[in-house]
Amino acid sequence: MRPRGRQRPLDAALAYADRGWQVFPCHTPIPAGCSCRQPGCSSPGKHPRPTRGLRDATTDQQSIERWWTRWPGANVAIRTGAESGLVVLDIDPPHGGHTSLGAVVAEHGALPRGRTVRTGSCGAHIYLAHPGVKVRNNAGTKLGPGIDVRGDGGYVIAPPSRHASGAVYAWETRGPDLPAMPDWLLDQLRPPERRAPEPLAEQDRRLGTSSSWAQAALEGELAQVRAAQEGQRNATLNRAAFCLGQVVAGGALDRSEVEGLLIDAGLSTGLGEREARLTVASGLSAGYEYPRGPASQTHRSSAQRAPASPVPTRAELSLPAVDVGGIDLRTIALDGVRDIGATLPEVDL
Repeated sequence: MRPRGRQRPLDAALAYADRGWQVFPCHTPIPAGCSCRQPGCSSPGKHPRPTRGLRDATTDQQSIERWWTRWPGANVAIRTGAESGLVVLDIDPPHGGHTSLGAVVAEHGALPRGRTVRTGSCGAHIYLAHPGVKVRNNAGTKLGPGIDVRGDGGYVIAPPSRHASGAVYAWETRGPDLPAMPDWLLDQLRPPERRAPEPLAEQDRRLGTSSSWAQAALEGELAQVRAAQEGQRNATLNRAAFCLGQVVAGGALDRSEVEGLLIDAGLSTGLGEREARLTVASGLSAGYEYPRGPASQTHRSSAQRAPASPVPTRAELSLPAVDVGGIDLRTIALDGVRDIGATLPEVDL
């Protein structure tokens, strides 16, 4: 690492890259709100400047210098996960982080000492070594309210970045190595085992298993989100969350797993984290009201169907052909799905 002290964002970004941590620039809080100039930006200083978001993260010195020459005051973001070899626990006091951390410590003992950042909200980022197996991002559902996990597909704002409150992110403790994640913590963060699908009707068996249908639906929706272009990213994410919320309600997918994958996909397109989480939560909750399964179009009564809408179906939205058990997934698209994204303000950044 470069010498300690008050660094320019560029110096810090280069120092992190020296450690093998991938970085990219984020917007900056300004008196009027955020440097993105979006009215009512809900994540000032926390969403990516590059169009591709964390997918543009790099350790390349020339790219980093080019970014911060263009935006010298840009906040510094570090990509978490296997690419950078780290996982970060985000302790957020306003949302109960200190209380949850106390409960975690009381049950499992103190967390390993290592690199810790004081965040702009007077919370903490605890840096740990990546375990070599996938660690999904999580927003307070694994370790308690106010403790988020930043793993594969995530990122954190790093020193000397500035918070919307005016405070500056700063290192509290340093060290050459990152401590390993305790076994109990890794166990807590493992994805839940997918429950076995309920017995299917004979017609459903002819169409293929519920699990294969659901997995194909999941992969198709995630592909749609990752391919979304600027200006369509938020609406595409919301629509995908609605569709998968229906499958979750039918019992074929796990909600927490789907939520994490959708958020990761949204972040990968350049959406800010808060926008991605809010959009996914809204879409999943709306879709959950209308459960679906492989044979739902033939078995659901008209009273159970999602209300009619002039919004095009998934087939009309040019969903790629995906053959599962002899049927094209486009034929089981939502019949008259509401465009939930149309009811939300466009926050594509």
